[in-house]
Amino acid sequence: MTKKGSAASLPSWLRRAAVPAYLFADGRTPVQMIWFALTFMIIVGLVISGVIALIINYWLYTIRLTPNSVIPAAPVVSTLDVQRSSLYAGLEMTIKNAQIAQAFADDTVPTSSKVVRLNMHVANPTSNQIAVLYYDVARLLASHMQPLAPLNVHLSAAIQSGKEDNGWIDFPFSNDLQLDTLTLQLGSSTLHETIVLIPLKATFDPKHFLTKSSPESLTISYNFNGNLLTYHLKNVDVAYAYQGRQAKAGEQFYVLHFLVDNPNSIDVSPGLSYDYIRFVVREYSQPPLDSTLPATFKHTSHRIGGSVIFAAPMGMKTVTIGFRSQFGGPQQNYMVRLVK
Repeated sequence: MTKKGSAASLPSWLRRAAVPAYLFADGRTPVQMIWFALTFMIIVGLVISGVIALIINYWLYTIRLTPNSVIPAAPVVSTLDVQRSSLYAGLEMTIKNAQIAQAFADDTVPTSSKVVRLNMHVANPTSNQIAVLYYDVARLLASHMQPLAPLNVHLSAAIQSGKEDNGWIDFPFSNDLQLDTLTLQLGSSTLHETIVLIPLKATFDPKHFLTKSSPESLTISYNFNGNLLTYHLKNVDVAYAYQGRQAKAGEQFYVLHFLVDNPNSIDVSPGLSYDYIRFVVREYSQPPLDSTLPATFKHTSHRIGGSVIFAAPMGMKTVTIGFRSQFGGPQQNYMVRLVK
């Protein structure tokens, strides 16, 4: 008779289960020991399953899989090569190319509209730092639409003398368009500046806003308190910009370049050019906007250079320069014909 609770009473598959001998040092295999072995095996299996589950979960989290996930397609970008330049406020503005897309990868200002991007190169050939507020002066023109202000600008607000900058200006656009019909406008209408237009493909004169220089040979003897100074007018520059300042609409800057001799044995101080040099326009003698001539000329000095700057109507063929007497005498006027 088989004893109740003995190993012989277990099912045959369980009796055949291998039980490691090291678990039972005394050689006995009671039912309790077999159940212990089964429990141990189950626990080990659960631990292994848990580790596998953690590894799978970590892998799924790392690759960020979601149901029905779709990798977004790269935005479609249309590009028009432009390579056109013009001067604005003394800066050389070049449109390298124009692009249109629903969005750009480096957009920092989201919009539901399409985006027209002008990729720009800006150079400062002047001797001064020049600042430009692109949000105020840049506009995109298209037929049958109001001028579009920038959505986002990725260009330096100020460029040091002799430096260059590369970046872009983004404009929002909701309608269908052709890039080759657009025009970039530069200039503040609020400040009544001369407007610069750079069409992307239409007829364009890249030399229109270049500074034009007229060589001159006028010599002026100026009597200051009994001492004669000799002013040699060497050339006159006619420009749309001066030291980062854009000319007003209908005007240009006239820059008079002088060399001055003081043959006297004493220093002569006529003062700053604002006191005695004038630009005569429609019988009105206007003072300079700026001057680099010294207030004092050392005795026996020669060829002392300086410039006197005026704003006057654009396109003048002849200009009249006035030297005022500072001791009650009449103003002496000198007419100069500008060479194209």
